[in-house]
Formats: sequence, C-alpha cells, structure tokens
Amino acid sequence: MGAEQWLRVAVSVPTEAVEAVSYFLVELGSSGIAEEEWKPDTPPPAWTIVQGFFPSDRDSGALLASLTNYLRRIATEYPALVTCVPECEIIASDAWQEHWKTHFPPLPVGQRLLILPPWEVRPVQSRREVIEINPSMAFGTGHHATTYTCLEALEALCDTYGPPARALDLGTGSGILAITLAKLGVPSVWATDIDPTAREEAQKNTLVNGVATAVHISAASLNELPAPFQLVVANLFASTLIALRPALTQMLTRSGHALLSGIQSDQAESVLQAFCAPDWTLVEHRSKDDWTTLVLHRASD
Repeated sequence: MGAEQWLRVAVSVPTEAVEAVSYFLVELGSSGIAEEEWKPDTPPPAWTIVQGFFPSDRDSGALLASLTNYLRRIATEYPALVTCVPECEIIASDAWQEHWKTHFPPLPVGQRLLILPPWEVRPVQSRREVIEINPSMAFGTGHHATTYTCLEALEALCDTYGPPARALDLGTGSGILAITLAKLGVPSVWATDIDPTAREEAQKNTLVNGVATAVHISAASLNELPAPFQLVVANLFASTLIALRPALTQMLTRSGHALLSGIQSDQAESVLQAFCAPDWTLVEHRSKDDWTTLVLHRASD
C-alpha cells in the first residue's frame, strides 16, 4: 500500500504575518502547520513560507480562494499580503509528518518553564514546570515570539507580585498561556476564544496538563465574564488591543496588570498611547523578532 496522500497549501508571507496566516490555516482544517526555518542566531527573514496540510480530497480551489480572500482582508495590517499568491500540491504523508515535528522541539522558557510537544519524553528530573502542548490544531506552542515573550512575562509577574487570585486569557488558542498561569499557581483562570476548534484543543491540553479544574475554557463575550480580574492577558492584533482598551480598563481590578502582545514593534507606540496615564503605567517592555509584549499596571485611583 502506498503512502497516504495530503494536499499541501503553501504561501510566502511577510514574517510578521506568519502567526495570523498559520492560525487561519488551522481554522480551515489544516492537520498541521510548518514554517520555513531560519538559524536562531540570525535575524528573521523578511518573508517566510507557511504550509498547511489537508486531506487530499479537499477542494483545492476552494481552499486557495478562502486563503486568498483572507490575505486580502488582513492586508490592512500587513500591506505586503496583497502580492501573496498561495499554491497547492498533492504530497505523500511521509514527506511532511516527521519534518513537521522538527519545528516544535522542547522549549525551555525563563527559569521555570519547559514547553513539550506530546511526542517528546518528559524529563524524569527537572526543576521546570512541564507544559505539554499539541501544536497541530490551534495556535500557541511557545515558539512564536509573541507567545514566548508572554510566557517570560507571566513568569516574571508571578515571581514579582505572586500569582493573582483570578486571571483572564483572551483569545486562548491552544490554551498555553492559561495553562501556564495555572502551573504558576493561579487558582482560577478564564480562557476565552471565539473559535470552537481552539476551545476544543485548549480543553484537551488542560486535561493533559492536569489543570482542567483551574482553567475555565469559555466562548463567553467580555460582558459575560466574571470580572474583575487581577490579571488580563491578550495576545491579539494591535488594532484589536486598542479597540478593547475601555473594556480591559473596566475588567481589571485597581492595581491589576494587563499583559498585551501580538504587537508589531513599530505599532507598540500606538498601543502605549491608548493605554496611557492616568489609567495605565508601563511596567515592562519585551521585544523579540520585531514583536513586542507590554506589561501594564492599572492605576489604583
């Protein structure tokens, strides 16, 4: 019997758009995502090839049309996307499955965290909190700069101020940030996402990591959540964060913290202008691969 066949969809996009395009491919039903690699000690390239893998009987024309339309829609955030043309081909499964796994090696983060995919053996002796994440169906493995710096910032916040009593993770994806909060000692974490596939995968990941009782996966809208929260985490587009500023201000307790990410470095100033005094104070600014994560403190008065 020959190798199983898959439909490979690939598109070269500006590197800052990789997260958004990868997530959309997952929404379309991709069984895995692969990104073009570059050496970790070198600057990221301007363009990166993103690949999604679908059952071979999927309608390739419909997939290409959906992806092309999506690229045009988010070109307001990434103007270079108007020139991107996705392509597809039929390949054998053994041409990508093992290669895909090489994109998700074990990832130590900060001083206390270790992100592992399910095919890696858990270390017998480790002082790090192991967080097992299946990267195949929802965005958030820790390897992207936005998620990585969020993980670092969460560890630093909990070490400095202690775990908050209740936290909110907006747009949870795989659930990695909510799970991390629970592992760092937060007793109640609400994790929301509008994508049912993401919520399903996040729920699976909370069970695997033994934190399902602490993490509440939800499709609730902002006004339905049990505010206030001592910490709100939002790894979203800069424009979305700015639009959410009034809601986030009301949802956060006085003297609480907001961790905002998904911000391209050249958009960080716009976000800071929205989250400004007297309501907000910048606590920390983290940058990696042209992405920025901001930690903000809400004023007590």
